[in-house]
Formats: sequence, structure tokens, C-alpha cells
Amino acid sequence: MGDETLYNYELKKTMMPGFLTKGIKIRDSWVSRCKRYLNGGEPSLPNLINFINRGLSDRRREGFNEKALDAPLSIAQKWLLLHLVLKDGVPNHLRNEEKDEDAPEMLIGEPIVDSTMKAAAKTAVSIGLKPVTGFNNIVKGTASEPDESTEEVEE
Repeated sequence: MGDETLYNYELKKTMMPGFLTKGIKIRDSWVSRCKRYLNGGEPSLPNLINFINRGLSDRRREGFNEKALDAPLSIAQKWLLLHLVLKDGVPNHLRNEEKDEDAPEMLIGEPIVDSTMKAAAKTAVSIGLKPVTGFNNIVKGTASEPDESTEEVEE
């Protein structure tokens, strides 16, 4: 029982017992095993994810090739386990300051919808501007201008 820690769904430790609050139980030994797996071989996120998905075992790696768990992990346990393994930061041997500071551009624009955009759209409609017919048109630069029958608003 001392090996178990309860986390809430916001991935924070909770001291409340399971009958008072719902959450995700994780064993510290699972986290240790994942860190040992990650540090003992090629540091690869896909391999770590596969290791977690396969119940903390990898038949191709010595020391990890036997069944480790008596039941499958839940999706929430897998998610939290990955978070706990990676939360201590990027290990020094994986850092490359030159490459890590290069941020490639997105080839396809990702829609940004936030409260500011929604408020701007409402304001535009309320002052008589014609709404744009789709966010993708804004991203592509093909948004239509308001027609000339719409009066300009004086400030």
C-alpha cells in the first residue's frame, strides 16, 4: 500500500482517500520501472509509449521481457504514468541547444479559437459588419470583405 499514490484528474497528488475523492492510483514502482526502461536503452518516446501500452514490458529487452502487471492499466493510468516519467524535464544527454531553439513553422495553420476571437466576431456583427464564412478563410487569406452596402462605423 505504501507504493501507491492517488492523483486527481488534474494530475496532482491528493491526500484524500479514494472513497472521498475519485482519482487515479499509480504505483511508484511503475514510475521507477518506466524511468529505468527509458534510461537503459535508446531514449525514444514511441518506445516508452509502447512499453506503457504493453503493460510495462518489452519482449525485446532483457530485464523487461516478462509480464510485469497482473492486469492492464487504464487509459488514465497510462496518461498519468507518461506524465510522471517525463515531468522531471529533458535529460542532459538529450539536449541540443541549437536544434531545440529552432521552431519549425506549421505548414497548415491551426485554428485559434479563443474568447478574444469570439468577442471580436460578436462586436463585428453588432456594428453591422458581415460575418466571415468560416475560420479557414481567415487562415488562408480568402476571407471576404464586407460588402459596400455596410456603413462604416465612425469612431
